[in-house]
Amino acid sequence: MKKIVIVALLSAFAAAPAFAADGKNSVGINYGTDLNGVVGIQGEFDISSMTNKQPVSIQVFWKKASQTYYGVSADQTALGAAGIYDFNALAKLDKKIHPYAGAGLKHVSETVVFPGFPPYTGTATNTDVYVTGGVRYYLTPQFDADLNYNNFGGLTIGANFNF
Repeated sequence: MKKIVIVALLSAFAAAPAFAADGKNSVGINYGTDLNGVVGIQGEFDISSMTNKQPVSIQVFWKKASQTYYGVSADQTALGAAGIYDFNALAKLDKKIHPYAGAGLKHVSETVVFPGFPPYTGTATNTDVYVTGGVRYYLTPQFDADLNYNNFGGLTIGANFNF
């Protein structure tokens, strides 16, 4: 089952740009405040042409967090994909402000190293639901600032380049 989920998520990374050729797409970086800091990269691909012009996109992401407590270090890596709905048209807001929400799947791999001689290393993986919600502010047509809350990173700030 784990291999099927990983293949499905990697397929989303590969296939999303092909489906999104005519929409507004973006790539970005972000930083989350959970887990002593989470850094990530993401791509978002507009699929509104496939959803009767509804403002829907597919977001694919990779995020990493590292923590150390009393010599015990833990590294977590998340790979995932989510469907994102842009509420700008419904909320009747300024064209620069775009609230959104989304849900999908994330696959998290964790490695924990306990000090000692020799050190003990434990690993674990799981696949879970990913949820996010936030707001984007378009600084220019090509760049936007993103503030959101999600369940792998917590309160997250980011910047996206739109193409």
